[in-house]
Amino acid sequence: MQKPQIAYGAECIAKACEERLALLYPKGVPEPVRDRYEAEMELLRASQAAEDFVLFWLLSKEAQKSALPLMGRGTVMGSLLYFLLGNGYFNPLPPHYFCGDCGYYEETGTRLPGIDMPEKRCPVCGGSIRAEGFGLPVESVWGRDGKKNISFDYNVSQEFLPFARRVLERAYPQSRIVPWGMFQMQSGVSAVLPDGEESIGVRQAGFAVLPAGNTIQDYPALLSYLDDGEPCLTGGSWELKSCWIKPVLLRPMALMDSLVRLQRATGVYAQELGERELRDITWSNICNMGIMDGPSSALFRALKPKSFKDMAALVCSAHNSFSWDKEGTGQVRLEGFLKMLESQAFQKYPCFAREDFFDWMLEAGVDRQTAFEASEEIWKGRACAGGSAGERFRALPVPEEIKEAAANYRYVFPRAHGVEYTLLYARLAWYAKADSRAFGKMVRSPKARQ
Repeated sequence: MQKPQIAYGAECIAKACEERLALLYPKGVPEPVRDRYEAEMELLRASQAAEDFVLFWLLSKEAQKSALPLMGRGTVMGSLLYFLLGNGYFNPLPPHYFCGDCGYYEETGTRLPGIDMPEKRCPVCGGSIRAEGFGLPVESVWGRDGKKNISFDYNVSQEFLPFARRVLERAYPQSRIVPWGMFQMQSGVSAVLPDGEESIGVRQAGFAVLPAGNTIQDYPALLSYLDDGEPCLTGGSWELKSCWIKPVLLRPMALMDSLVRLQRATGVYAQELGERELRDITWSNICNMGIMDGPSSALFRALKPKSFKDMAALVCSAHNSFSWDKEGTGQVRLEGFLKMLESQAFQKYPCFAREDFFDWMLEAGVDRQTAFEASEEIWKGRACAGGSAGERFRALPVPEEIKEAAANYRYVFPRAHGVEYTLLYARLAWYAKADSRAFGKMVRSPKARQ
C-alpha cells in the first residue's frame, strides 16, 4: 500500500514562486530576497515538504478565487516560499523598505516589524516606499539542516470546506477524500440534554486522503460520524499516517466565519487589508471588539501595548506556558508575568517568542548553530527542566541572562503564529471601525456567535 501523493513537486513550486517574485519586484529581485529564496528552495528540494507546499499553493488559489480566508498555523508561515505561494500573508523577511517604482531596497536592522516602521519617501526616486518584513529567520521553519518537521495546519471558515474538498479531489484523483473529525466538548448537541450542558461531539477538522482503492469502511477502528450524521474518520494525525492516510488539517474557526460575513456586509475583502491599512489599529481597537481570548485580552488591558510588535508579543505570551505558573488553568498569572518583565535578565533580553531567543543570542555573538540548538531547547521547556535535559541546556555557551530569562518557560509560542493571530484581530478591528453596525450585527450578536 502506498500513501497518496501529488504528481508534481519542487519544480512546480519554483515556477509559481518565480512568477510571484516577478510581480512583487518588477525592477529586479533584490539580492537579499533572492538569497533567501534560493536558500529555501535548496532546503525544500532536500526535504519531504514539497507535496505540502504544493497543496498549500492549490488551497491558497482556491481561497483567493472563492474570496474565503485561509489562515496558516505554526512556524511554516515564516517561510518566504509560503509567502510567495500564498495570498495576503505577511512577509517574513527582515524589516525593510522597498520602492516598487525604482526597486530601491533597504534593510533597517531594527527589531520593529515593517508595520511599525515610520513612513518615508524613496531616497532614490522620491516615490512611495513600502515598509515590510517581520524578521522570521530561515531556521525557525527549516532548522539548521532542513530536516526540521514542518506541519501544515489551517484555520478556515466553515464555507471553505467544500471548496477545499474539491481541491483535494483534483490533486489526488485516485483517492477518496473523506471528512476527518475530532472529538471535542460542545454545548447543545442533543435535545435530550438541558440547555447549557455539554456533551462530546465530533466536529470536522479537515479531510483524510485515503490510499488508492480504499474506502472509509476499510478503517473500522477509526470510523465515526460527524454531528450531522456524515461518516468520518477520527484519530490523531499520527494514527492516520500509520494507516498510509494523508491528513489535511482545516479547522473551522468562528472568527474566520466573521471575516466572511464582514466582507459581504462592507464590500471590502479581508485580503485587501494589508499592513498599510492596519498600521493605525491600536490595542484598544482590538480589545473593545470583545472577541479576543481571555488571556490575550487581560494582557492587552494590563500592559496597553503601543506597537504591533508589542501586541504580537503579548499574543504569544497568552499561549506560552510558564515555569512559575503551576496551576495549569490556561490563564496567564499577571503577578508572575509582571515580575518576569521587571527582572534584570528580561529587561536585557525581552523574549516573548521562540525567535526572540534566537535573535538575541545572535546579537550577543552566539554562533547560528548554537543559537538554534539553544532556542529549540528553550521552547520545549528544557531551560527549566531538571536532570540531564536541564544540565545539557545550562552547559551551552549562551549568556547567563538569556538562560535566566529562558527558565521562565515550559513552552514558547512561535512568532509567526502570534503575528498571524494579531493580524486577524487587527483586520476584524478595521471592520469594526469602518462599519460598527455591520460588525455588531455580524460578529457580536448572539446569533452570529452560534
